[in-house]
Amino acid sequence: MKKNRSIEKHYSKWGYIFIIPFVVIFTIYNFWPMASTIYYAFCDLRHALKNDPVFLPLIGEPLNRNFVEVFESTSFKDAFKNTFIFFFAATIPEWILAFWLAAVMTDRRLKLKGRMIFKTAFFLPNIIPVDVTGSVVTIIVMILTAAMMNGFGVTDQDFEFFTSMRFFIIVMTVLLHFGITFIYAIAGITGIPTEVFEAAEIDGANRVQIFFHVTIPCMKPMMFFITVVTLVDGLGAMDVPSMFGMDLMRRNLTLMQYIENQAWSASSIFDRASAASIILLGIHVFFATIVYFIFIRDKDEAKLRKLMRKERREAKRIEKAKQALSEG
Repeated sequence: MKKNRSIEKHYSKWGYIFIIPFVVIFTIYNFWPMASTIYYAFCDLRHALKNDPVFLPLIGEPLNRNFVEVFESTSFKDAFKNTFIFFFAATIPEWILAFWLAAVMTDRRLKLKGRMIFKTAFFLPNIIPVDVTGSVVTIIVMILTAAMMNGFGVTDQDFEFFTSMRFFIIVMTVLLHFGITFIYAIAGITGIPTEVFEAAEIDGANRVQIFFHVTIPCMKPMMFFITVVTLVDGLGAMDVPSMFGMDLMRRNLTLMQYIENQAWSASSIFDRASAASIILLGIHVFFATIVYFIFIRDKDEAKLRKLMRKERREAKRIEKAKQALSEG
């Protein structure tokens, strides 16, 4: 017995040794910058290359000064609004298209040929540089617009939205993120046992009923992963809006661009950029909590724990009542 324990102890220490590089790298490149950002959000740090951070109460400033300045900034309000407009306008069509095509590609009754070619074609925009893909999409849209205006007498006012930078940003975001969402959806669907689909077909369920009542509930772990990736990409959108030029950035400013502009502009307002980063972190935490309660939290287990706590409180109440009666 002692020998088995010594062997387990011997092997256990190697687990701690193997995670040392991860802990070191995480501390240097993630934890320390995050801790510094939180500290800078409550400091006076303008022109960081010339000045050292000074804790706000030490200079007689309120602790929330940087957060107040951020919330009062018009550019932050625009960035906040644009971020969620781009997020929902791109995520909804992206998910509809990705899950629909994934369901079609994995449908056993359709027996489509050349599925690997389609999968590769859908994923191709993810491995092509963003500027190349953006240029191709821009040229195609411009050619189609010119053809419509020339052949059907459509004016440029009719295509004002479809030639705007906001529309290009939404289309590019869908195009770049659709492929990976499509691959994740296929991975989730193919991970479901075929017996489940066969049982649903025998019961007379059609394709739509199978998708919403069998496929989606059975791929809940993958849905959690897809949702997290979508939230991170959507709320941290920066590459696609930045691709269309600095002169148009203020009209299509996102939260990540606002933070970059504050930190690396000529004034280098690092304290305000840090405060905006904390606000963005809070937004991520808020949505992460919602995702947790939807996909991860076990409702039955939570109800059971609640019932057990109620029973323990009831038992304590009865015990106190018995003690009161015995003392009386």
